[in-house]
Amino acid sequence: MARLWAVLAAILLCASRVYSSDSCVVCHGDGERMQQLGHPQFTVTRNDLESQTKMPGTSCESCHLGNPGAEGKEEAHKGLLALKVVGAKWEIFARRSLDRGDLAEWPSLEPRGASRSTQLGPKVRVGNVLKENPKYKLIIYHDKNSETLAFNPAVAEKTCGVCHRHIVQSFLKSPMGGGKGAHTQSQYRAWTGPTGPQSCGVWIGALAAPDQDRFTDENRTYFNNRSSLPIGEKAAGNVQRTCNQCHVGCLDCHYSPGKKGGPDSASGTHAFVRKPPALACYGGGRSLGCHASPLERRRGDGYFRSEFTQTASDGEGLLKTASDVHMLRGLACVDCHEPNRKSAHHGDLRRQVQCSKCHASVVAAHKKGPHRTVDCSSCHTALIGGYAFNFWTATTVAGDTNPITRLQGYLVSPMPPVILKNPKGLWIPVHVVPHTSGNVRSGDVKLSKKLLFRNRPDVVIERRYFSNDSFAVTGLAKNVDDNDRDTLAWLNVDRVAHGIGKSRNCGSCHASPSQKITVKFEASGETYKDVEDGSYTILVDQRGLRVTAFAGPDSGPTAEGLLPFMDKWTLPGDFSLPKMRDRGRYERLKSDYEKGLFVH
Repeated sequence: MARLWAVLAAILLCASRVYSSDSCVVCHGDGERMQQLGHPQFTVTRNDLESQTKMPGTSCESCHLGNPGAEGKEEAHKGLLALKVVGAKWEIFARRSLDRGDLAEWPSLEPRGASRSTQLGPKVRVGNVLKENPKYKLIIYHDKNSETLAFNPAVAEKTCGVCHRHIVQSFLKSPMGGGKGAHTQSQYRAWTGPTGPQSCGVWIGALAAPDQDRFTDENRTYFNNRSSLPIGEKAAGNVQRTCNQCHVGCLDCHYSPGKKGGPDSASGTHAFVRKPPALACYGGGRSLGCHASPLERRRGDGYFRSEFTQTASDGEGLLKTASDVHMLRGLACVDCHEPNRKSAHHGDLRRQVQCSKCHASVVAAHKKGPHRTVDCSSCHTALIGGYAFNFWTATTVAGDTNPITRLQGYLVSPMPPVILKNPKGLWIPVHVVPHTSGNVRSGDVKLSKKLLFRNRPDVVIERRYFSNDSFAVTGLAKNVDDNDRDTLAWLNVDRVAHGIGKSRNCGSCHASPSQKITVKFEASGETYKDVEDGSYTILVDQRGLRVTAFAGPDSGPTAEGLLPFMDKWTLPGDFSLPKMRDRGRYERLKSDYEKGLFVH
């Protein structure tokens, strides 16, 4: 009975908003008036609201708050929630505060420009071409905090939470919502220690509860006690804002603005969707963020590829057209990454997918075949891109020293992923990337004796799902320079899962039990010291996993900036592929496969 009354109370509260005096629609619903005021793009009728939001009887106040009972513009706009723009130096601007020139090429929030990665953001016209306005990093919706860029529970409870209270509360407990202890990334607080290092860096700014509207000193103090070069409050805040831009709010997933007046009557600047489209997981057009960055760079695989592709220039033509087959068929990410029924938290999605959901007969046959201990993506992700290095180094800008500046401006030419065995005995594809982290305390460094998967007992990480990602601390370069001092060398080894398509050829795994992958890389942004274009080799065999044979452009001399790490990215152990047991059977199966008599 108590639950019934709670539901009725929520319905009545929603209804009270609908039938309140609404000066918003009186003004914004009058196209002629908005034209006279010089803002015709902000004409929104009651019909527009209901058809686009798919929320019958909704009001402007439901999402934007403000004071709809007032008649004057200033009074009506008091407390109004609206879109914000993040500047190149992390300044926050209200849209209406931008200068006329910037507003002229950004009249409304609808997809514009050639790239889906930033299609909603501010634009500038160069000739007849619309390009991203370099003054701004991204846009944030009003359910995020302007100070931290994190999800704002207080705002969510006053808006979405009025009708979806239990969903908002549940979302805060999920990795997406980012509440305290909800996701694993916040547990990486230093380069050394029980969690090990992580490619996305360290969670330097713990968020204050309950509104996540400011940073506490807890994580910064923890990091500074384990670093030979401390980080200041301002620099730490900017590092954390970089992380928080990818951790989402309600609107990032369910708000899907489109071009008004299109063939779909529900399209427009107030369009909402029940099921998040794949683009929402790729930043939704706000920025090149969310899963776009780690998928395309850290893992090197990519679901969309196309204009999101991160690869050296010689591989763009090859990888850009190699989108995941499921994406080409129109599948959204949540079609395969279903809700985690164990936690039942909104936004907590399963990492591991069930291929048998659509490919039951194939999966059943696979479980009985010779490749039953091989993950599907090991064969069906043939080529990856991504970055070649991550250098975490110290920089000083305007007096603010940041010892955890990430220099990742190196992209690889298309290459096959490395195949390794996970703790469950399954052979999985991975992207091996050499990393450095400067200014560690040498006494805290403990070299890895094996590849450490990001699960207990290998690391002290609390997580809700099994991780196929791993790492190894492989070396310590002492006194590298006055900038980075003692520097940690380590390998980040993340599982590859996308770019699913036609399987790789048989010989790529069965020609030899060892794997040798030549990695060509190209500088594509801010670089580390004198390291520019070049190459290295990943060797995986019975002797170990190692990155070696570094060379400069055209196989020339190795850049001096890499010399301290030449022998540091080496992990001993047997990583060889299984040896061939029956060569004759293999040749027969290979011949049948090449003749098209069967497919994987």
